[in-house]
Amino acid sequence: MADPVDAVIGLDVHNPRAMVAAMDKLYSSDAMSGQKATLWAGTFRGSSPSTHTVVVEYDSYADQEKKLKKRNASPDWQRFIQTLDGVSSVKSTRMAIQRSVEGSGWRDHGAMTAFTMAVSDPATYAAAFAEMIDSTGNPGSIRLMEMRFGGEGTTHVVLISAPGSAVLNEYLDELLASDAYRTFAGKVSGIRTIRTVTMLTRVRSFGD
Repeated sequence: MADPVDAVIGLDVHNPRAMVAAMDKLYSSDAMSGQKATLWAGTFRGSSPSTHTVVVEYDSYADQEKKLKKRNASPDWQRFIQTLDGVSSVKSTRMAIQRSVEGSGWRDHGAMTAFTMAVSDPATYAAAFAEMIDSTGNPGSIRLMEMRFGGEGTTHVVLISAPGSAVLNEYLDELLASDAYRTFAGKVSGIRTIRTVTMLTRVRSFGD
């Protein structure tokens, strides 16, 4: 089976309330039937120009192609684009492939941390990462994503989510101080360069 695919759109949102209303209307239309998306706000995002991130989920490449074709042909989509004038501006567009997932429910969690990185040996990294996660557990959901398009030097992203920011940060405290993480860091030190670490807060999820 094909791995799931995410479209990740970075936005500078000038009017969050209007953005949510526009997305709610769009995802209630026939054009987006069967589609899912989550709007995240950048709580701690460094110097990123994106205040918000939209993650649109697809089951596979074929599912993405089919749903994009349906969306782009819809007048509801055209009206949505027009509505965004003065509400938000696009800062980045990326496509990522889910290579592994532990836990579930990430789209309904309240907080998420994204570690973006450049990895020179994906297979070795993935094996070491899986070994670490198996020995440490998780607070909700952990996903390893591989960038296909738009990474600008970023090849992989680790997404760790939890019901809230306190639970998430407590887990990160334990993880980063653990023997399992130190062993993992030693195995990947020569093949991984961390580029950014950001924290996101879920605004709302849309769709089925």
